Amino acid sequence: MMKRYITLPETWDELTEADWRCLLRMRQQMIDRRLKVAVGDVRIETARMLLGNRGVSQRPDDPQWLVLVGQVAQTLDWLWQETDGGLSLVYRSTVNLLPQVKQWLGPLSHGADLTFGEFRMALAVLRNYEQNPSGRDLDVLAGLLYRPAASEQMQHERQLRRWPYDWDTFEQKEKRGRQMKRWQVWGIYAWMAYFCEYLTTGVFIIDGERVSFEPLFKRDETGDRRQEAGGGLQQICLTLAESHVFGTVRDVDNTPLLTVMQKLLMDYRTLRKLRIKN
Repeated sequence: MMKRYITLPETWDELTEADWRCLLRMRQQMIDRRLKVAVGDVRIETARMLLGNRGVSQRPDDPQWLVLVGQVAQTLDWLWQETDGGLSLVYRSTVNLLPQVKQWLGPLSHGADLTFGEFRMALAVLRNYEQNPSGRDLDVLAGLLYRPAASEQMQHERQLRRWPYDWDTFEQKEKRGRQMKRWQVWGIYAWMAYFCEYLTTGVFIIDGERVSFEPLFKRDETGDRRQEAGGGLQQICLTLAESHVFGTVRDVDNTPLLTVMQKLLMDYRTLRKLRIKN
């Protein structure tokens, strides 16, 4: 019997880990086989997958099932989109639906455990990839963000889930990334790229409060140019790494990213109040 009531995702945040893995495999399969598939067909296949992941058995000979698949497919324009280059699957959520790849642990959702140094290094790799796309950069990024679980001593003394981001070389990071499947590496890239975008525009819940870092990346009322989403993030990273705001360079790098961003936001608000008074 077909399940009567199911809940289907309507946004990226509502996807499950199984959904995301299936979508990544579908995308990689089209790339590997160089398939030119109509967006409608891809959405139908995705509808079948989403229904199957929720316990709805496939019944190709059942008209009711076919109608259901078609109805679900029509709601998936937020997931698969047509672009000039073909079909586009762009992950738009800070929820990390690939928490672990093989034996390696990835970042927590919403960047909760990203350190400033880890983010700074990941951002540099992303910038290099955007300027000159290469599989090597994606492998390095995957190996940087996904690392072995921390030792019991590190978990106890430093409250770490993963080995520190700088515990090995770029070559070792690249080697780790090469051991992952291509769809996993691209999924890691998609999450990190969107997290960087969200950091400049979105709202984070920190200690129960809504916090937006968007003011740091826009023009102020006088028209003065502040840090912008692209080069601005990189400039902030370089400036803080050299300024010892949280102590030594190593101390800065080991500070949680969101803590650094909150400090920047507080300084910005203080400076803005002083400008108003003057």
